Amino acid sequence: FILTRKAVKLAHLSKEERKKKICEAYAKAMGMEEALHPVHYEEKNWSMEQYSGGCYTAYFPPGIMYSYGRIIRQPIDRIYFAGTETATQWSGYMEGAVQAGERAAREILHRMGRISENEIWMPEPESKDVPARPFTTSFWERNLPSVPGLLCLLSSTVCFTSVAAAGLFAYKKGLLIRN
Repeated sequence: FILTRKAVKLAHLSKEERKKKICEAYAKAMGMEEALHPVHYEEKNWSMEQYSGGCYTAYFPPGIMYSYGRIIRQPIDRIYFAGTETATQWSGYMEGAVQAGERAAREILHRMGRISENEIWMPEPESKDVPARPFTTSFWERNLPSVPGLLCLLSSTVCFTSVAAAGLFAYKKGLLIRN
């Protein structure tokens, strides 16, 4: 996916020029010359798409899915909605589209009387090919601050140390009145 300004810039190039630039980016990112010679190349200019009119997915401001997510998934008569935007996980991605499609299929099966209502929102079965494994983290990974957090901590420590040093200097010079 190529987003925003880069997508607009690339849209003005020919398909071959776009392919070349994209392959060069992949080759650089992966450190592999093979990426310069793809077996197949496919592209889609989403800004030319009739129904979306732009991106590959809808953008919802914070709180919209929490407030209205159930509504965009509600069937209307015999029409069921199953797009990536209706997914409860991975909205905007292929995984979300698959999850939404499976959910809509179960809703239809329920309406047909083939499954019970509590089977509509079944958890995804664990993959036998790629079993889930927990992430193991060390004590330091769990407890050390992030870079912004560390910088904030250091700046507040520097600020406190500077104030303490200025106070000590003022006290030694007799600038502070002692009661």
